[in-house]
Amino acid sequence: MESSLYVGLSRQIVLSNAMTMVANNVANVNTAGYRAQNPMFQEFISRERYDKDNLSMVYDMGQYDTTSPGTIQLTGNPYDLALSGPGFMAVSSPSGEMQYTRAGNLTVNQNNELVTSSGFKMSGPGGNAISIPSGTKEVKVTDQGEVTADGNTVGRIGIFEFDNLQDLRPEGNGLYSAKTPGRPAIDTKMIQGALEGSNVNAIQETTRMIEILRTYQSTMRMVQNEQERQVSAITTLAKING
Repeated sequence: MESSLYVGLSRQIVLSNAMTMVANNVANVNTAGYRAQNPMFQEFISRERYDKDNLSMVYDMGQYDTTSPGTIQLTGNPYDLALSGPGFMAVSSPSGEMQYTRAGNLTVNQNNELVTSSGFKMSGPGGNAISIPSGTKEVKVTDQGEVTADGNTVGRIGIFEFDNLQDLRPEGNGLYSAKTPGRPAIDTKMIQGALEGSNVNAIQETTRMIEILRTYQSTMRMVQNEQERQVSAITTLAKING
């Protein structure tokens, strides 16, 4: 008797999670290097104890990223870096683990180290930080990630590629972790003085948000109607047996 309520509830939970994901995409429409996230659904069969028929519920099994690149825009800022190709830049997380990003709006911290906008150190292929000497007048970065300060090489930003981009797990702050370490990039080039924008389609995401809201409201009405039906049935039975 409560089966339809369980099915409706499972659908509402999934829709709520999907709305959170879409809202996050919209919030990051102007975030450098951001890649839109999408929910993945799967049918979940519940084998009920007393009913003859199994229940078909909705289960959000995970998420996947839209891997198409964002638009590259020239900025002229020597600390803005964009990637042309499938690769990611290496970043050293506070835990020491190597993580990866497409967000190239870099800066220099108080220790003259090259860092992301969130303060995470850029990493060379071996995990070493990259320092820009004080008083440097000109910083150049080659398409291979080699960094020079006034003509002197001070390090190289690691650029890595992955066989399956969906294996990368978003960690926040534009960073991704990988189950399997990436391999040195072959098909990716670095562009200095440019930024890759978000690949979020604002119109599409807004449309998805409206669709999810309408579906949630429809499911909520269904659950409310079913609840009222059950209450009515119980009340009627009570009067008959009373």
